[in-house]
Amino acid sequence: PPDNNAPVGNKTVIIQFVPDIEGTVSEIEALSNLGYGLEKRAIRVLKRATKWEPAIQNGRNVKAYHKQSITFQVAE
Repeated sequence: PPDNNAPVGNKTVIIQFVPDIEGTVSEIEALSNLGYGLEKRAIRVLKRATKWEPAIQNGRNVKAYHKQSITFQVAE
């Protein structure tokens, strides 16, 4: 982000995705639009993430949307 002229400070982006019944992340999209490459970087991190705990409904694993905030600390 500093390479993209992001101002110094904390910047929080919101990312939405779906962990499937096995915990694999898919349908990743940014809900915020701060720019400076922050959303792209957050999406790249989630694509490399290990499996998540799937949602449980009536004792069974199910797909469910999840919103995750990610805060970047931009320094000079």
